[in-house]
Amino acid sequence: MFRFGTTVFAAMFLFAGSASAASGPKTSTRTLNITGVGAAAAPGDVDNGNGGACNVDPWVDQCSSTTPGTCQCLLVAVSKVSGSMDKGSQTVSSFFLTVDQDTNPATEPPPAPGTGPNPKCNPFRAILTDTSSAETKTLNAIGVTCKEIIAISNTNPSGTHVGDTIVGGWGISSSTLPVPDASGWGAVSGSTGKEVSGSVSITIKLSGLVTE
Repeated sequence: MFRFGTTVFAAMFLFAGSASAASGPKTSTRTLNITGVGAAAAPGDVDNGNGGACNVDPWVDQCSSTTPGTCQCLLVAVSKVSGSMDKGSQTVSSFFLTVDQDTNPATEPPPAPGTGPNPKCNPFRAILTDTSSAETKTLNAIGVTCKEIIAISNTNPSGTHVGDTIVGGWGISSSTLPVPDASGWGAVSGSTGKEVSGSVSITIKLSGLVTE
């Protein structure tokens, strides 16, 4: 009888431990798809003492040069959000990008004037807040934008600049603690349209792993 009771107790203990582990943090693949329009941020959001970077958070308040105008601070007005970054219907707010206009890794021009498109890629830092009825995450992103050129020909050797491609990475920020507690990171991809009257269309996708 004693042995039976001991066996039952041990089984209950193991079951309770298993249930506790099952209810703990879990890791899953998450995505966030954003469509919007970027334009120059309001003067109050721009740090002119730091090249024109966005001053809304230390993550984006960085620029390779402190000369005003060497960086561009954009605020993205988001029109569409989808994906699984947060559970339920999501909204994205406070989406800021600092684009470093002073840094271009493609420094070699075409071999002769007029023989090809002028190369240009610029690094960027971004921050945004994704919110649903039950969850909130602030996400940092870093990457590079590169000119997208089409229609290169003998009569149009410079091609036609139709926008930029976007590649990079993202991670959950601790500057505003996520609710519930979570960590995660992944890849960024996307594109922009050509700038028109100071505005540019932006489509961006974040995908990766989140543990919460």
